[in-house]
Amino acid sequence: MEKVFNKGVRVVLVSLFSIITLLAVLQIFTRFIGFPLSWPNEAMRFLFIWFVMLGSAYALREKKHIVVDFIGDSVPRKVTRIIDILVNVTILVFIGILIKYGFQVVEVTSIQTSSVLRISMGYVFLSIPIGAILMLLYTVLNIIDLVKEKGVSS
Repeated sequence: MEKVFNKGVRVVLVSLFSIITLLAVLQIFTRFIGFPLSWPNEAMRFLFIWFVMLGSAYALREKKHIVVDFIGDSVPRKVTRIIDILVNVTILVFIGILIKYGFQVVEVTSIQTSSVLRISMGYVFLSIPIGAILMLLYTVLNIIDLVKEKGVSS
């Protein structure tokens, strides 16, 4: 089930990146022919915000974020695993704050419309709590993986 869900998230990320790229090409082309469009720039910016929030969640699950490893192999794996669990619990606290205040931002910005596309800014800022909920799910899965980890040698 998780693999299918991850594949769906990857499809959304690839789609967003492809649309952003096509909009950039469209904007360059229309400037080149002397008929510049203003809406692709705003659309690219909004889609990029969604791309970053969903991509951050995906990277969290795939453990692709930058990690500073100052402990390394100097401590037993069990200690490293406990530290990893504590780090993930700390991430959960941050994500909880992000979800709570993300929905508040959506509520406040939903009455504002974008200058060019005239869409509710609530749709743009909805990326914060949606991305954070996805991060929450992936962090819980990471903690479960750490707790279930078998055959840990000291």
